[in-house]
Order: sequence, then C-alpha cells, then structure tokens
Amino acid sequence: MDRIEKSQVTYNKLFGDGVSAAYATDPDFQDILSRFIFGEVFYQGNLDDKLRELITLVVLATNQTLPQLKAHVHAALNIGVMPTEIKEAVYQCAPYIGFPKTLNAITEVNDVFKARNIELPLESQKQVEEETRFDKGLAVQVKIFGGHYF
Repeated sequence: MDRIEKSQVTYNKLFGDGVSAAYATDPDFQDILSRFIFGEVFYQGNLDDKLRELITLVVLATNQTLPQLKAHVHAALNIGVMPTEIKEAVYQCAPYIGFPKTLNAITEVNDVFKARNIELPLESQKQVEEETRFDKGLAVQVKIFGGHYF
C-alpha cells in the first residue's frame, strides 16, 4: 500500500467515509496534509491509534487549534478512545498550558460529547478526597524522594 492509499484508509478509520471540507476550496493543500499526516506519520513507529489520537488531542488543546481539536475528539471516539480517557488527557494540560486554555479545550470536548449523546458530566475519576489530599500527596512524595526531606 502506498502513502496515498494509507492516508485514505487512516482518514476513513478516524473520520468516516466523508471528505474533508478543505477539498472543496484547497484540494492541493489537503492532499499534502492528508498524505503526510495520515499516510506517513500515522505509520511511523509502534504507537497504537488510540495513543496517537490522545497525543494529538493534547497538542491541539495546547495550541488552541480548537476546530481541529473538535474533529479529533470525534476521531478518537470513532476508534474507541473512551470519553474519560479524552477528559483525563485534556485535564493533564492544565498545569502546563493554564486553566483558561484547558477550559477552552474542555468546552470543545463537551460539545462533541453532547453531539454524540454522551451524558455529561462523566462519572468522576477523582481518586483523592479533600480530607485525605495532604496525606496521600505526602505518601507519593515520600515514595519518590524518600522520607528524609520531610
């Protein structure tokens, strides 16, 4: 299979049998984009498609390329990424890109979830309660750094 065929297979797997809207106005650019991203990059290395999409979501959230983020949330769901995995990946961005940008990304994610009839809010994934937060955090730090620093 050449990169053109690979790009079509990957694009269809992620986005369905439709054609990118960019083909109507900029088919040459869409060919360049599709053949490189979906015909080469997606076939590089050994990452599975779910991990590739989670990485893509984080990068798009970071760059605030929100229309593409929305498209890739659909793609991630299409290949079996769970809604909670999508949320967790975006939540991980907050300390690095800031809360406003993370909120922008979450808004786009939630729009896709609503369009796909995924009930919100998702089941909570939090593992620490406020009452035990300090003790659990300290235990993790002691495990990493040892107890002689505390």
